[in-house]
Parts: sequence; structure tokens; C-alpha cells
Amino acid sequence: MEKATSRLRVLALLVVVMFLALSTRLWFLQVLASQGFNKEAHAQSIRTVYTDPLRGQILDATSTPTHPVVVVGNQESREVRIMPSELGDQGEAVVLRVSQITGVPVKEIAKTLQDPKYLPTQAIPVAEFVSKKVKFDIAEHPEQFPGVSVQSTFVRSYPLGTTAAHVLGYTGLIDSTQLDDWKKLGYGPNDIVGKNGVELSYEQYLHGQQGVTRLLVNSDGDVLSTVSSTKPTPGDDVQLSLNDHIQRLAQKALLAGMQHARSYHDQNGDLLRADAGTVVVMDAHTGGIVAMVSTPSYNPLWYERGATAAQSKYLNNGNIGAVNDRAIQLAYTPGSTFKPITGLAAVKEGYASLSGSYDCVGKYTHPGDTSGAQFVNWTSVDLGYMSIATALEKSCDTVFDAFGSDFYYTWANNPLGANADPLQGDLRQWGFEQPTGIDLPFETGGLIPDPAWASDQKTLFPYGWVPGGDILTMIGSGYVQVTPLQLARAYAAIANGGHLCTPHVVDQIIGPDGSVAKKIGGDCDQTVPYTADQLSYIRGALGSVVTGGTAQCAFAGFPLSRVMVAGKTGTAERANKQDTSWFASMVGPNPDKPDYVIVTMVEQGGFGGQTAAPITRQVIDGLYPKIGDASTPSCVTTDR
Repeated sequence: MEKATSRLRVLALLVVVMFLALSTRLWFLQVLASQGFNKEAHAQSIRTVYTDPLRGQILDATSTPTHPVVVVGNQESREVRIMPSELGDQGEAVVLRVSQITGVPVKEIAKTLQDPKYLPTQAIPVAEFVSKKVKFDIAEHPEQFPGVSVQSTFVRSYPLGTTAAHVLGYTGLIDSTQLDDWKKLGYGPNDIVGKNGVELSYEQYLHGQQGVTRLLVNSDGDVLSTVSSTKPTPGDDVQLSLNDHIQRLAQKALLAGMQHARSYHDQNGDLLRADAGTVVVMDAHTGGIVAMVSTPSYNPLWYERGATAAQSKYLNNGNIGAVNDRAIQLAYTPGSTFKPITGLAAVKEGYASLSGSYDCVGKYTHPGDTSGAQFVNWTSVDLGYMSIATALEKSCDTVFDAFGSDFYYTWANNPLGANADPLQGDLRQWGFEQPTGIDLPFETGGLIPDPAWASDQKTLFPYGWVPGGDILTMIGSGYVQVTPLQLARAYAAIANGGHLCTPHVVDQIIGPDGSVAKKIGGDCDQTVPYTADQLSYIRGALGSVVTGGTAQCAFAGFPLSRVMVAGKTGTAERANKQDTSWFASMVGPNPDKPDYVIVTMVEQGGFGGQTAAPITRQVIDGLYPKIGDASTPSCVTTDR
């Protein structure tokens, strides 16, 4: 018993000794040795360095691996950046010094730094393409330039200038909204990203992946070793369906045609202003955009390098609207270009037939209407009975007005029934009142007015929907609003046998190794509910518009036997503005399979046959250079 007790005492003593030893060691590590460990920890740390990737190029449709046609590229630059959060109380002095060595005015630098789209912790670019001397001056005097750095980087180059600016877009420093949305994708506060056009829509492909290098450095910042390193991955190249040559040609034709239109007078005797417009050239079978011109335009470099005061004033002038892509971002009353589509709707609903004959009176009154409202044709003369094809050729409003009354009766007799407003439903089947889905940002959907919409417009429709709502919609007037691209898409469906193709400006994505990473576009699965015979009839009718109708003057002398042109003029009234000039057309050697659809629209351009149709003639002459003569007919018309 005593031996056992003695053993327990020895064991207990050993446990106490071991505990004291461990406690002593722990005290030593925490108290006596801590300073040494702290020095060692501070002496070495990991620094992460990010290397920006080279942004992908944007190529035109004719580009090949051996002969690339670059419409947006990269240019090496030295960029001065200022991080506001590091300026301290020297902000004004630093800005003044930066202004003095870069030549950028103080006001411009201050305006850039105060832009709310940037964060205080971002290195904001304030000057580009600075000299090596500027870089050395800033590096040698860090105490005079806190928060200022000079970065060697690549900036975008836009060799086309104002040509296709709305399609291509531009880049800039990521703003706070984009950073919130894209932070989870690995974007940081100093990344350059797409802001508009293809640059924005295809940001995920163009951007590339940052390179990341982890360096072991001491307390003096000296690099001891490289822990790990990943090279940046360049962005993918984006090849467009857009053809640089056709784009330039269409822009030249539009600007020349607008200038020519300013020599004409409107109905009041005033010279036409013809101050804005668009031309859309689309592949009728794929939806590929061959050209998309919008004017007034701008130079993307103004955004890349910072706009001057004069440039900013121009860009921000809402009356000019240079930043708006008129092909997709603004909607207009389409005028008589709508008649082929509403005419088909009348046939579909049984109010008309392709073999029927309809009275083209000088003035039309809705049956039973006692309000005194009259709808006048472009001429007061009664032109007699005619087919739908002739009504399109002559652009007779009152034939279509009568169809509008039939549509109104359908609604009035059963306003709460299924398909109570068939005209509006039929028009939406063509894609109107909804974005086309083109691969460009900020597209608008337009408007197809209907009884439900009118019920919310108490000022315009105090008594609700009225006959004039359907009557004016039938002739593309009243409150109908469509984009030029929506109209082009609908005409393409007439041209290709009924397929509504999703428009696209990009054809394919090309990886850094030159391989095709992804094909874009070609979605034509959606169709319109019309037979091949019905669509063929409309194509023939539109051909007669060019050979003997409202577009005859514009195509005088054109060899239509070799290249078919079919189209419809349009002249649309616009509140407090001169009339909008339209011509929507299809063209190609095969009348049954046109190659392209071309839609031309000129704001305040007068009659469609007077301005838009001759511009389209110029574009077609360029598309088929061995056919046309590239002359500009002078056409003064009084019809629509």
C-alpha cells in the first residue's frame, strides 16, 4: 500500500514538472520571443501584382486570318492616373502640378475626378499618351504627386472614326454600377470595360483574363522571390457581320442624300431640314447586319481620351441626339411602309382578299360616324377601285382606312372577347412593340396602340378607343412607333418566305489561337402566319412601287431586269417637325429570293420618294457596282 502511494506521488510530481516546463516555454514564446517573430513576419510579406490582358480586336466581315481588317484595335499608351483617396490635403496642388506637366486643363482633370461614376479608391485616368519625361518626373518626386501614377497600358483605337460608332461603341473605366454587377466575375475598380455597342455587348469575350503574380518581398519592398505567376490571357477577337466597305458607302449615301434634300421645300414653303437619319442593310436570310448607319454620329475616341468642352456640349445636346442609335434606340411613325404588313393582316382576318377590288376615294369617313372626322388621301381625287397591289403601288390611304374600320368593328362588337383587337395581335406577330433581340444594348420596343393602352391615355383618348385608332394604325400613322430595324426585320420576313430572323452584328468569336470559339446569329426559327403565295403577292406589289409607283423616279434608268428592287415609300407626319421620309426595300438578282433588305429613314426629309428612296438607290448601286450608275435622281413628288 505504501509502495503504491509512493508511486502516485512520484507520478504527480512528474506531471507538475511537465506542466511547469510547458508553461515556461509558452511564456517564452509569447513574451520574450514575440518581438523576434514579429520582426521576421514584417520582414517578409506577399505582394500580388495584376497584369491587364490585351483586349480583343473587333474585325469586319471580310477579315481573314492572313488579311485582318481591324475596325477596333489597341494602341500602346502611357496613362496618368489619380487616386482621389490618396491625395490627402494636397488635392488642389497635385491637380495643378499634373495639369502643368501634362497640358490637360485643371478644370478637365477636376471634372473627371468629381464624376460620380468613379469611386474615390479608383485610379482614375486623366491623361493619355504622355511622354517618358512625364513618367520620370512623377516617379522622381512622389512627395509632390501622392496618389498619382503613370501606367503603361493599351488604349482602344478606332480607325473608322465616326463610321459605325453606334455599332462599335467605346470603352472606359468601370463605373460603380458595373463594378457592383461584375465584381463576382473577377472585375476590379481599375478595369477598363465596354460602355456601349459591341464593346459592351461582347465584354465577356473581349476583356480577357488578368495575369496574377505573387511576389515575396521584404519590409523595404525588395522582391525576394516569385511565389507564383500566371500570364494574362488576351481577349477574344470579335468578327462582325458588318462590312466596312458597305458601311462607309451607306454613310456617304445618307449624308449626301440629306444634303441634297435640304434644297427641297416642304408643303409650307420652308426648306427641308433633313438633319438626322439611318440606313440599315440586312441579310434577308440570316439577319446579319451588313451596314447600320446612324447620323448625327460621334467619334468613340472622345470617350476614350476625354471629350473637350465643345465635344461634351455636342454629345449632351438632346436636340442633336448624336449618342442615339436611330436604327434601334429611337422609334418613329412608319407611314405607308406599314401598309404591306397591315394589308396582309386584313387578308388574314378576312376583311380583304388578294383578288378583291377596293375603292380609293379622296376622303374617307368611318360608317356611322357623326363626329365629322375625315381621313384624307394624299390626293383629293377619287382614283376608283383597285387591288391591294395597286393600292400599295399608288399608296392609297383610304383603301387601308376602310380595312381599319373593319378591325374597329371587330373590337367594338366584342371588346372583352378573345382576340378582340386582331390588328394589334397580328402586328405583334411580326415582332413590333418588342425588341428585335439584336446583340446591341439599349434597344427600344416601340408601340402598337390598342384599346388597353388608350384607356390609360385620358388626354389623347378621353372617350376610350375610337375608330381612328385602328384606321390610322392601318396606314402607319397616329401613335404607331417602330424602329427602323424592326421594319427591316419584318420586310426580311416578306423577302425570305416568312422567317423572322433575329438581327445580329457579330458573326463569330475568334479565340487567341485563331480558332473559331463561337458562331453567332442565324436564328430564323420564328415565322409569321402567312402563306408563300401571300408573301409572293406582296413582293410583286412592292416591285410595282419601283417600276410604276411612288419610287419610280428614284430608280429611273436602273437595270431592274438584272437586279430586282421592291419596296415601299413612306411619309410620316411628326408633331412639331417636318415629315419623316422612309423607304423600306428588298433587293437581289433573284426576285423570289432577295439578298438584302434596306431601310432608309430621314428625319424631316419630306416625302419618301423624294429623299429616302434616292438614298437607297445609291446604296444599291454600291452593293452591285457593275449594275448601277451611282447617279442621284432629283425626285419631287406629292404622294406618299
